[in-house]
Amino acid sequence: MATTSSPHPSSATAASNFATAAGALGATSLITFESAPLGSFSNLTVAPGVSINGSDVNSANQTIRNTSDFPTAPTLDGYNTTPGGAKFVEMIGGTLTFTFAKPIQAFGAYLSGVQDFTTDTLNFSDGTSQVLDVPEAGTSNSVGALDFLGFTDAGKSITSVTIDTGSFAAGWDDIGVDDVRFGPVANVPEPFTLSLFGAGLAGAAALRRRKQKA
Repeated sequence: MATTSSPHPSSATAASNFATAAGALGATSLITFESAPLGSFSNLTVAPGVSINGSDVNSANQTIRNTSDFPTAPTLDGYNTTPGGAKFVEMIGGTLTFTFAKPIQAFGAYLSGVQDFTTDTLNFSDGTSQVLDVPEAGTSNSVGALDFLGFTDAGKSITSVTIDTGSFAAGWDDIGVDDVRFGPVANVPEPFTLSLFGAGLAGAAALRRRKQKA
């Protein structure tokens, strides 16, 4: 059975590749949520010039946690991925949007507890609407995956990125979001290059019955 501290070579390699590509464009920053207050949030500042907001499938605010919402099998619902840390955003379906006061050219994050009964996506606009599918390495109700998904978009000005994990109507996934990387500030036009970095590690976990719309 995989645990929250199990090795994750595939997603770690994707994160490393992303860091190299993003670093070639300029300075990047990391958000670990360790200084964020626990509990639900609305328009929470998580780094200078960066705020987050979002709603879960119950139309409630998303939440900063330091324990899983499903403690008997955290690999299904999400967990901290920061070495020595504890906090992360737990999404109970719905959306989570990162808004940047200064437009960026790259974004990446660890997504934990990913399952395959619905399609989780990363959405942003670089002048054209872009939708990136999260690697669905986990399986429905029995296996959760730890994924890293990121992209670089040289020369573009991206002011927000939204993670979408589904709705009542379409089905939803409960996931954790942590160790978010972003930057550099977009101020020098360059040839358009959109590069995607993504990989996941599936981890077995106990079964959990997902809530369904009555």
